[in-house]
Amino acid sequence: MCRCRWVSCTERSLPLIRRTPSLFGVVLTVVLAACSSSASTSSRLVAQTSGGAARSTSAAHSPHVRAVKPTATTSPSSKTARRKTYPNIPAADLPRHPLTPGIALAVTRARVCTSGYASGARDVSDAEKAAVYERYGVAWVPYAHEVDHLISLELGGSNVIRNLWPEPYAGRWGARTKDVLENRLHELVCEGRLSLASAQRQESRDWVAAYRKYVRTSPAGGSNSGGASPGGFYASSYPSASTIYCADDSAWHGLSSTYLVHFATFTQAKARFPGYHLHQPC
Repeated sequence: MCRCRWVSCTERSLPLIRRTPSLFGVVLTVVLAACSSSASTSSRLVAQTSGGAARSTSAAHSPHVRAVKPTATTSPSSKTARRKTYPNIPAADLPRHPLTPGIALAVTRARVCTSGYASGARDVSDAEKAAVYERYGVAWVPYAHEVDHLISLELGGSNVIRNLWPEPYAGRWGARTKDVLENRLHELVCEGRLSLASAQRQESRDWVAAYRKYVRTSPAGGSNSGGASPGGFYASSYPSASTIYCADDSAWHGLSSTYLVHFATFTQAKARFPGYHLHQPC
């Protein structure tokens, strides 16, 4: 009797359990739903990652994929990293004629032979000198070069950049040797022994050849007894000065340009300053 009643009680309770789910069942249902959603999302992520990797691998091995060229910002060589090459550095004596062909002004012999003409015609600024050094690729070092006129001012040379070049002081055929030629050609022109046009042409084409033709075969040394040093001699006209310097004696570089005087020979320097002495043998 009791067993039947228990069964009967259970049977009567089953519809209630089916109609009213327990709290445990609700929680279980929610947990299972969350796990199912998470698994689905993970599967999609794995699929996407695998697909991207497959596409990347495929692109890396595909013979039709072009490599991306580095841009200007990623290129290993930039403008600051590149080194300039300077093919126009002059020899020890002559300029590069494509850069410095020599330009003369339209002046007459009478004009260039007027006293003080050359000093009055000189007009080259520091900015123009810097441009001359830049186009030749030569460092501007004090007393290493002179921004010289290929056709000298004494012969009507122009101050334009195509008549200028950084002429070295060093060497037997340096700037001071050319100074001697400039003075000599000026003398010949003003004496009527050489035309102005011919002097300009010879100086611009090959001033070394002109030096050998009108001065001497090569620059010679000097001494206390006379002669000429390579590039001549220098002295100061300052009242307290008393020394003559060979052109290759760097001591004259300290003299003020206001009082600096150049001479082709020691004899000329002694004639101007009889009481002066030679600083040291040339």
